[in-house]
Amino acid sequence: MEEKDGHYVPGQMLSANMMGSKAKHSEFQYFVVDELSRKMVIPNGCMGHRWTRKEKWNLKMENSETGEAISPVLTLDGRGDGIVTVALPHFGHLDGMKTIERAVPVKEIDTPDGSLYVTTVYDLMMANYGIDRGFGGVAAKDFTDDTPYTPAWQEKYTGVNPELVIHTAREFADNAIATGGRSMIIMGGGINHWFHADVIYRAVLNLVLFCACEGKNGGGWAHYVGQEKLRPAEGWGAIMSAKDWQAAPRLQNSTSFFYFATDQWRSDEMDASDLTSPLVTPRYRHAADYNVLAARLGWLPSYPTFNKGGAAIMKEAEAAGNKDFDSVKAYVARQLKEKKLHFAIEDPDAKENIPRNLIVWRANLITSSSKGHEYFMKYLLGTKNGLLEENDAHPTEVKWRDDVPSGKLDLLVDLDFRMAGSALYSDIVLPTATWYEKTDLSSTDMHPFVHPFQPAVDPGWESKTDWDIFLTLGKAVEKVAKEAELPVYRDIVAVPLQHDSEGETAQPHGKVRDWSRGECEPIPGKTMPNLVYIERDYTKIFEKQRALGPNLENGTVGAHGITAHIGDQYEELKQRNGIIGDAQAPGYGCPTIENCYDACQAVLTLSSATNGKVALKSWQTAEKATGLTGLTEGLDGRAGEQITFEDIVAQPRQVISTPVFTGNGKGGRRYTPFTNNIEFLMPFRTITGRQSFFLDHEIMNEWGEQMATFKPVLDYAPMKEGLPNDGTPEITLKYLTPHSKWSIHSMYFDTQQMLTLFRGGQTVWLNEDDAADIGVKDNDWIEMYNRNGVVASRAVVTPRIPRGQVYMYHAQDRHINVPGSKLSKTRGGTHNTPTRIHMKPTHMIGGYGQLSYGFNYYGPTGNQRDVLVVVRKMKEVDWLED
Repeated sequence: MEEKDGHYVPGQMLSANMMGSKAKHSEFQYFVVDELSRKMVIPNGCMGHRWTRKEKWNLKMENSETGEAISPVLTLDGRGDGIVTVALPHFGHLDGMKTIERAVPVKEIDTPDGSLYVTTVYDLMMANYGIDRGFGGVAAKDFTDDTPYTPAWQEKYTGVNPELVIHTAREFADNAIATGGRSMIIMGGGINHWFHADVIYRAVLNLVLFCACEGKNGGGWAHYVGQEKLRPAEGWGAIMSAKDWQAAPRLQNSTSFFYFATDQWRSDEMDASDLTSPLVTPRYRHAADYNVLAARLGWLPSYPTFNKGGAAIMKEAEAAGNKDFDSVKAYVARQLKEKKLHFAIEDPDAKENIPRNLIVWRANLITSSSKGHEYFMKYLLGTKNGLLEENDAHPTEVKWRDDVPSGKLDLLVDLDFRMAGSALYSDIVLPTATWYEKTDLSSTDMHPFVHPFQPAVDPGWESKTDWDIFLTLGKAVEKVAKEAELPVYRDIVAVPLQHDSEGETAQPHGKVRDWSRGECEPIPGKTMPNLVYIERDYTKIFEKQRALGPNLENGTVGAHGITAHIGDQYEELKQRNGIIGDAQAPGYGCPTIENCYDACQAVLTLSSATNGKVALKSWQTAEKATGLTGLTEGLDGRAGEQITFEDIVAQPRQVISTPVFTGNGKGGRRYTPFTNNIEFLMPFRTITGRQSFFLDHEIMNEWGEQMATFKPVLDYAPMKEGLPNDGTPEITLKYLTPHSKWSIHSMYFDTQQMLTLFRGGQTVWLNEDDAADIGVKDNDWIEMYNRNGVVASRAVVTPRIPRGQVYMYHAQDRHINVPGSKLSKTRGGTHNTPTRIHMKPTHMIGGYGQLSYGFNYYGPTGNQRDVLVVVRKMKEVDWLED
């Protein structure tokens, strides 16, 4: 507990180094109070053990120093040295208070830096929730008190009857007790579309953790949101990232990329000071500044990374006398510190930093995914757009340019099997095969089977499979490179601090240390991105594409920090797939993956979920990584089993249990996440090694989210200044974009069958009373707008939509039955026209345990639902046919 302005606030997790330890990574070893010894002890399983004393990285209930059994207590109530009042941030805008004060029991301890008070995370949580524990403070005495966060209090924010809340909560908990944890919360991706998605997730997780439901079949947090992760992860990852030939692919979270590439940062109305803790002064007020910080400190990837290309930096470094790559890395760090080299994200509109070419692969980026659609139209494509109003939102870390380029892309290539929005706006469309015209694999981390795709017919006309298209592109690039006699490109790749690597210990105590402010030195892989040397030979790119590269011959594959040597499997693939026989080719003697079938076989052979031998090696690695024995029993006798493509063609096959995924199918049980952690005592990959309720990172503290709390949706006006109005009635509503009913897998509706199932074009759904207020009847044409653009659509008037909200089902392409708008002077937009990207800084934290970057794992969400729109009836419908 830290004393601040006359009261106490939650500080850092108490760690071994705060108590005087000098051991490596003692900053990531944490204490519990042991009931048996009546002492504070460090239990097994902390993240610091993972990188120093692997034999202690497990969840055995032991004192990590002595090996003695321990029994941690939840609370200091009755065991401490008194009660103090703690101030906690509060964001309930209807309550008229910025903070709440609650009582917590504390224990006074002596440290090398003096005495201080500590409390337990449990005690803090009970205080935050407002539980009356009988020792004073201002916590609620009764569920009927209108005090944060009682059932009575929540009604004014949610409209849910308090008795229903109490009834549901008790049933959930009673069922968990009666069934041994089989209470489940099923949730989809909808939460991710809200700005405060992370804190909502944590609130939901708290419910299942309080009731001991996680890792129990029939219980826990059931998250369903499409294709999260592929089951045969290791083989796919090695091929997808080209690690079979060279390391360090450039993989970036798309939210950050498009936020800057489409210049949404320039008009971002969000002010961090409106949303951060009243107890802390925010480091920045603009979200773009936090993303610059994240790129600079190696928290998030950002490409292009620097304002100079990798080859140019290498030449400059060598000309300055740096002969090896370690000295080149030191040279780059000095250049950054002296401001002679800059991160590209600091000047995203400079001509050397803007994107020029973009290949869209099997994604309707321009219609379905382009949050802030009209910004994409203007800044990325340079075509007609419906932007109504742009702010001048000046960050402090980003260079402001008045002459912003529109139409940044020189070339847009789209791979798709239909003429959706992305294809219509592309320079080149490469028609690709559908599911029934190709050989491929289908799996997710939520379903325990691997399924095949097989071609019922060959790809039609000029279309090819995705695999063949990229091989064709590679062959064309190789041909041009040879004709131009391109030299080997000597590149520097900046890699973020990765989860499941020692880089996740880069921010001790969650303290932000920014070398650009002189708070530390720029050290690659520690206080800034790691730097990796890569050689790229474009005269050999196709030859490398079609061969499974030599890095795997005596190498490893892995995921989540669990690796396995796959030399035997590499040799097996030579026999199964055949080898590259051209003695002049760089892949000579390597297994071939020149066709889809061979690539699928390689993925299945190299992955622990589909190859029992690889799974056995992975479990053995897990035993060494945790000091646990008997983990290989999780294989359930399937070590000799190998799933081939022929096997899944005959019948979809249940995957083999592997430590790469946290669920276990031993004994034929259905897949449930976290059973390996709960039953096998493998640590959760968090700073404490346990399920987490409290996050002490500085940015979390800044945003008032050390614990799960209530935060309202963003509430920024639809327009900074109202548009001229001729008296047409208008209404302001909250805007939502749920999955469509009348489309194929919620993705596209532009087929005759889908269009004839409902209204045959774009529709917007209104509550009947809201519609009546502005004179709109069912099937009338309406305009829906805010600063981001205008939708022109027909209205569906219904009592099923709650008052105050308006729905527009997503992925409705704008090229079908969409008239013009008088407001934008162009054709109406898509479901993403009223939206924009809102970047949340708590999603950008890195180098800190579970808050560390991983591909398709962690980073800013593309949330777009915290917006308001104005709806009004159209006086006339102009189809722009002139």
